[in-house]
Amino acid sequence: MKGESRSTRMKALLQVTIVVFLHLIIIYLLGMKTGKLEVEVVKQMFIMYAAPIILLNVSCKIALKTEKLRYNISWLVISIVPSTRILFYLKELQGKESRGSGVVDLSFFDMKPDFDPAFDHISLIYLFPMIYFCIQLVLIFLLLIMIVTKEKSIAD
Repeated sequence: MKGESRSTRMKALLQVTIVVFLHLIIIYLLGMKTGKLEVEVVKQMFIMYAAPIILLNVSCKIALKTEKLRYNISWLVISIVPSTRILFYLKELQGKESRGSGVVDLSFFDMKPDFDPAFDHISLIYLFPMIYFCIQLVLIFLLLIMIVTKEKSIAD
């Protein structure tokens, strides 16, 4: 039993790493930037991305513990497709009214009436991690519902 738990943890770590690197590659290929990577920006990014990555790991472990390929594929698709679409949408917004140097401009949303260069990096440092956090919460909730309803139907 203990070896199985270690195997699940290693598989989860590997799959989470693959998803994270895939997102980083997409961000790089889209040419999205957060501005200068100063110490404060890196600290903010670490804080904002820690919770979504932890939830990504939890949802992966839940999917792997079922030992069904369908749950693992569902986890992979839901962890990649919506967030990739969000990244492409943010890049599209950047192309419409880009005033900074390769930074996604969210003035499209009229969140801030005047242009402020410091406001540009919000999309990758704050907005994307919060959206991804919500996606992972919904995924965990759905996985748990799927597992509980499956167990309940087997028990009946």
